Formats: sequence, C-alpha cells, structure tokens
Amino acid sequence: MIDIAMSSSPGASDARSFAARLWAVVLGADSYGLVFLFLIGDYIILSSGWKGSVALVTTSAWLSLTVLLAFRTSRVPRRVMDLIRVAAVVNVLTAISIAIGAGERAAGAALLLTTLLLVASPIAIGWRLVHHQKVTGQTILGALCVYILIGLIFANADYGIQLASGSSFFAQSGHHGPSDFAYFSFITMTTVGYGDLTPSTGLPRTSAVLDALTGQIFLVVLVARLVTLYTPTFGWRGERAANTPQPSPPPDA
Repeated sequence: MIDIAMSSSPGASDARSFAARLWAVVLGADSYGLVFLFLIGDYIILSSGWKGSVALVTTSAWLSLTVLLAFRTSRVPRRVMDLIRVAAVVNVLTAISIAIGAGERAAGAALLLTTLLLVASPIAIGWRLVHHQKVTGQTILGALCVYILIGLIFANADYGIQLASGSSFFAQSGHHGPSDFAYFSFITMTTVGYGDLTPSTGLPRTSAVLDALTGQIFLVVLVARLVTLYTPTFGWRGERAANTPQPSPPPDA
C-alpha cells in the first residue's frame, strides 16, 4: 500500500522551502528591496498632488509603515523597535486628530512630526550597513534607500514649514502643494536645477542648500564607494551569509 504522506512529503517540503525563501526575501533581515518599493510608493503619493484630510492621514500612515519596515529590516534592538512602533502609532493618531478639524498650521505640525520619524530611518539603515561583513547587492540597495529617504525628508520638512509658517516656501506666486515639494526636493538633491521653482529668502534657501549638499555628498562619496567595494554573490543565501556576522574563534588554550 502506498504511503500517501510519504509520497506527498517532497512536494510539501519544496513548497515550505519556497515559502520560507520568499518570506526571507520580502521581510527578512537585510532585504531592502521591499523598503525600496515602499519608498517609491511614498514618492508617488507625494507627487500625485493628492491633498486634503484623507491625503494627510494616508501619507502619515504609509510613511509610518515605511519607517517600521526599515527598522525591522535593519535588525535594530528590540527596545528601539518597540519605541519606533509607539512613535509610528502616535504619528498616525496625530494625523487623524488633525485631519478631523484642524487647519493648515496644525497639518504642517503633523508633517514635521512625520519628518522626525523619517529622519530616524537612515540612521537605522546606516547602522545596519556598517555591520555588513561584505558589500553586496543588499548593501547597495540599502544605501539607495537612504538616498531616497533624504529626498523625502526634505520634501516633507519643506512642505511642513510652509503650512506651519503660513508663508510660501517658493519665490514663485501661486499655490504649491505636496507634488511641488516632492519634485523640488529631488531635483535639488540631484542638482538638476531647472529653475521653474526657486526657494524664497531665509529658511527655504538654507533648506535647499542642505538638500543639495546632503544628497550629493551621500551619492558621490558613500554610494560610489560601496559600488567599488561590491562583492558579487550567488543568490539570496549567499548575500545573507555575507551580511551575517561570523562568530569569533575560541581563545587559545
């Protein structure tokens, strides 16, 4: 009599193995691909021109999820992860309370709070990348996540400054929404400088200069250096093994 359990075991084992590998790639430590996709989603939401209370809550929630994912992927200590979870929940609840009946100044304060949460993400990712034993594709992908985060941080901060201060961030007249700030931040960071949007005097100009300097220094110095140190590996297991700290050898007797 054929043992059904025995005959189905190899297929079930292969399915479980594939599911485990897929889980490791999507949500495993040092897998920054999903973080990168979430950051692209953040940029799309900002650049879509979507405004209003629902947009504020959606943006805060998506950015909070991105921060949580970045910290989880970066293997931060448990206490730090718990603190970030609390901060993310507070950020979303603040956005909801402001969206119910507050004005633009309060919305600007909510965006600045979200910006503070975003600032913590490059620190967590950078901390993890420093602990990589070799420069792999995931290391470079993590560095690119930091690069996109820089642009998002300045976009949210600049828009929050405009709403909180009640004065236009740009020298050009007219209403400027989130899409303008997302566009301006990344154009400034890459030093393209079309000139269609320019910051007004004072804090906006200072922010624009810091945006350009931070983006260029990070890209030219750190990312370029990581690319030169890139170590080719074969498959996800190879990259994960390369980024896992090796145990110290036992002391001599």
